[in-house]
Amino acid sequence: MPPFIVTYDLIKEETSADYKPLIDDLKERGGQKYQYSAWLVNLNNTAEEVHAHYRQFLDADDKLMVSELTRNHKHDRSFQGTSDWIRTNPPER
Repeated sequence: MPPFIVTYDLIKEETSADYKPLIDDLKERGGQKYQYSAWLVNLNNTAEEVHAHYRQFLDADDKLMVSELTRNHKHDRSFQGTSDWIRTNPPER
């Protein structure tokens, strides 16, 4: 399963009840939130399929980007839990 970076720009506050299904789904799938509106999640899908899945949780004016994480990445080790998540969910290529 490839890991994906899922980022969004929500028009309403993230704490809005409208986004509870989005956040719950990311958590249920073992997602790791590493910035305010950015998650790492391991899914057995293509980026297009992941995008379509999470698009259904958003309002029409919200923005969403999904990108497959590859071995060619760099991140600060100071993100609590993120380094551990990447280590246990390594990119395939």
